[in-house]
Amino acid sequence: MKPDVLNNIQSSTSFTKRSTNNLADRAFDALCQCIDTGELRPNQRLVEAEIAKELGIGRTPVREAIKRLGAKGYASKLPSGGLIVTEISLKQMQSLFEIREALETMAIKLACKHVTEEQINKAEEYHIRSVEAIRDGDIEQFIRLNASFHEELYAACDNEQLLLLLQTFRYLYFDRRLARMHTPREWGFQLKQHSRILEALRKRNADQAEKALRRHLKSTLKLALQRL
Repeated sequence: MKPDVLNNIQSSTSFTKRSTNNLADRAFDALCQCIDTGELRPNQRLVEAEIAKELGIGRTPVREAIKRLGAKGYASKLPSGGLIVTEISLKQMQSLFEIREALETMAIKLACKHVTEEQINKAEEYHIRSVEAIRDGDIEQFIRLNASFHEELYAACDNEQLLLLLQTFRYLYFDRRLARMHTPREWGFQLKQHSRILEALRKRNADQAEKALRRHLKSTLKLALQRL
């Protein structure tokens, strides 16, 4: 890892519970960024001592950060022990999208029943800002706004357990990593699909929203498979 990617993490010689958690959060975010950008490659071993030395912090927060990588799908356990950066195969990618399609279409249908005007307007705001981000060539901002757009759509489903499952499957690192490989034209196509989903949601048309979302997920999967 390059030190400049992690330069926001400061060393500390004594940790309180609060400061340790704070450093663990920062270490986790920095490691996620390294995986998202490909600086940490699939199947690369995550060595606690090496990471702690490079970050300039103690091993305790690094250990916690690495555990969270495993819990979030960024890292996988080796039979012999330890963790490596997760590699997603074509079959795994297809399986994950099948699960996402089932969960997200369920969420959008429920959202059509419960969504408020405020939630629709907020999702539309994220959509408009996403279009502006693509026009400005700000991919990092677009990735954040894209996630916020989908979160706002599904928040209206009024089902906490479903939202937790959605968060788990949408958080997997390949989503953001692959996003950086898409062209502006491809993102423009994705944004048109967002418009159709949003239009159906505004009409509270569950069938139309489900169809629009299925088309969106299938085209996203097609792009993802091309990038693996």
